[in-house]
Amino acid sequence: MRREFFILANVNETQRYAKWNERTPEGKRRKQMAQANAENSTTTREDNPMNIRCFCCMGDSITSDQVSGIGTMVAHRLNAQEVLNAACGYATCSDWHEGDRNVTPITLIEPPNTNTADNVLSNQVRRVLQALTPKGSLIRWTVDGVEYAIPAEIGIGTGTLTTPDVIYIAISTNDGNQPENAPADDFAAVCELPYAALTRTSMASALLWAVRTLQAVCPNAAIFLATPLQTYTPQEWMDESHGLLKRRVIQKVAQKTGVHCIDSFYGSGFDRSVARSHGEVHPDEEWKIRIADFVTKEIESTLYKE
Repeated sequence: MRREFFILANVNETQRYAKWNERTPEGKRRKQMAQANAENSTTTREDNPMNIRCFCCMGDSITSDQVSGIGTMVAHRLNAQEVLNAACGYATCSDWHEGDRNVTPITLIEPPNTNTADNVLSNQVRRVLQALTPKGSLIRWTVDGVEYAIPAEIGIGTGTLTTPDVIYIAISTNDGNQPENAPADDFAAVCELPYAALTRTSMASALLWAVRTLQAVCPNAAIFLATPLQTYTPQEWMDESHGLLKRRVIQKVAQKTGVHCIDSFYGSGFDRSVARSHGEVHPDEEWKIRIADFVTKEIESTLYKE
């Protein structure tokens, strides 16, 4: 399995790489979804009082333009001038693993709403890094004085994104959908590990890796981690007890890393009784708007305080 490596090496700028674009059927579909989500709002600002130039989000189907598109709705409510929604349906926070062995491949190709080992938060972060890296350059970042890079044969920079002012991550609903990847609160065991030792095989480890990577590359960005929405479903990994466990892990990681936490589990109003008649897992149109409004207000109130 290919992994990030300690470097240094030059890159052949003619290296080919794969990414979705508007010329592909999936790219066209996602552009249409993003446009629809941008229009699905009654609260879009006509100005940009907080001067949010670039908004970036990661997550699962609730955030992704592949399904619910709440991330893009929030971006347009904030009137961000530039938006990258890297979220994917079915995505998990932790990498897939078999025991202690990480089985998630490193890839920069966006999965089309599939429950597969490559569809994880860490690969969303890597796609953000690809967009931030100048076109043709090796994708690299430095944490704790050590430089990491993605092998050029996997992909090189596209230079399609400016440094985000706001980064919003809402992911964890799908964690546990594979028996061997059941969510657990191992925060105490991983919170003091050095960056290089974070295996991403648990939610805490994966979130710590993601946040520390993004803090290294985007030191001035305001980063928000959102707890999961409540659901109404027979799936055990989405029940209330698992939702509360995931909420605790996310809150602990936010506190440890000094980023902001949005408590969607309780604060959004989308509880089990609401979920029962308004989408079960994916909020219906009415509640997509309400949740996007809630997240927007949480981000705005935090930024105004700063």
